[in-house]
Amino acid sequence: MAKNDFSLLYPSSNNFPSTHQYVVAPGTTSSINAGEFVLKVGLGKGANSWVKAFTATQALQPSTGTDYIVGLAMSTSTETTTATGYVEVAEMSPNQVFLGAPKVVATFGQTAGSQSQTTYNNLVGARVLIDVTAGVHTLLAADNVNNGVVLEYLDVFQFPGKAAFSLRAGNLYKA
Repeated sequence: MAKNDFSLLYPSSNNFPSTHQYVVAPGTTSSINAGEFVLKVGLGKGANSWVKAFTATQALQPSTGTDYIVGLAMSTSTETTTATGYVEVAEMSPNQVFLGAPKVVATFGQTAGSQSQTTYNNLVGARVLIDVTAGVHTLLAADNVNNGVVLEYLDVFQFPGKAAFSLRAGNLYKA
């Protein structure tokens, strides 16, 4: 996985939420990196109280009402193939806006050395997905009412090659 694929754009980092430690199930080693979203395994207690990473086998997430996001990892998880571990997570709220890279920057009105604010603005409000390819988390412009990521306005000249997005309240674990 790649570190820091996503970052908080708004509110400023001075207003970043407090962090909490969550249990990560054994089976992999350090599966979650700082700057990646953390998913809840299920709702409830016991094994359902664990968290997990977005992975290549679950690349098209989040789906509203199915995938629940705990927050943004602030540390690398410590699980191993045989022992549970922990990850420090900053919990999310519906008003936070994040910054990330599109999977196909041209779809978002941006190419090397060229940006189109109009093309980007026409995507604002689209419900899209997070894609994971080779451990890199990007935004996939696959607009569908059930998708859990909402594209937000961004000045593409100030942030070339990036996109702003928020998470739908229906995808937040504690919302």
